[in-house]
Amino acid sequence: MSRGALFLVGGKDGRNEDRVLIDRFARLCGGAAATVLVITSASQEPERHRREYSAAFLESGVCRVSIFHAEGHAAAEDPELLASLDRADGVYFTGGGQRRLVAAMGGTRFDERLRARHREGLHIGGTSAGASAMSAVMIAEGDGDAVELATGFGLLEQIIVDQHLRQRVRLSRLITAVLRNPAMLGFGLDEGTAVEIDAAGSAAVHGAGGLTIVDGSRLVDSRPVATDGSARPLAFAGMRLHVLTEGWRYDLAAREAMPPGRESAG
Repeated sequence: MSRGALFLVGGKDGRNEDRVLIDRFARLCGGAAATVLVITSASQEPERHRREYSAAFLESGVCRVSIFHAEGHAAAEDPELLASLDRADGVYFTGGGQRRLVAAMGGTRFDERLRARHREGLHIGGTSAGASAMSAVMIAEGDGDAVELATGFGLLEQIIVDQHLRQRVRLSRLITAVLRNPAMLGFGLDEGTAVEIDAAGSAAVHGAGGLTIVDGSRLVDSRPVATDGSARPLAFAGMRLHVLTEGWRYDLAAREAMPPGRESAG
């Protein structure tokens, strides 16, 4: 059995509006036959998210929706939650705060079982904080050059995810995160936009905005922001940048962007 897909949304996933991205994740999970587990642990408004996502996924046609909110490790070890995870065809993480989400669920039995189920074919989605938390190296907070990194769930070992990219002017912090981890790719998602990454390592863009990819594999040199109080700016050369929209694909192994209608040479 092949690994499940990852479906990452840059925020504003349309759950109360057109539901295009929610509908796509529902179809990915099996449509009318699907059982979806929604985790609201990143949210400071879990009851609102419970109502909205329950309605959105049921209206998208899935068979069953379970909603859980864990605020600590004890709740993330709940046997009912673990049983729901075992029954699910897809798990979807809501927005809020990625640090809050990982603090509640990282390193728990849920975390361990989530990884195992993903290897067995479970599809995993997330919006905003729920997307950023998928990375091994996670952007926790910060703006511009003052970005703070932390450990995420690690489902994406070679990709750092940021969200609300254009709307909150976060390109510079994504570049900074990649400069600190030049072997990794930076994926910056606009609101209303998703990237779907399949088991073969092909990333497809869906939605109204763009996916900005920051690739530091060809860096010539870089100079970090000064930490001694001087005003020396960040400097670098050789960074590659792609901006992909609906219909574009990206081959993670080849680090190659493909416009609509073109397939990877590999």
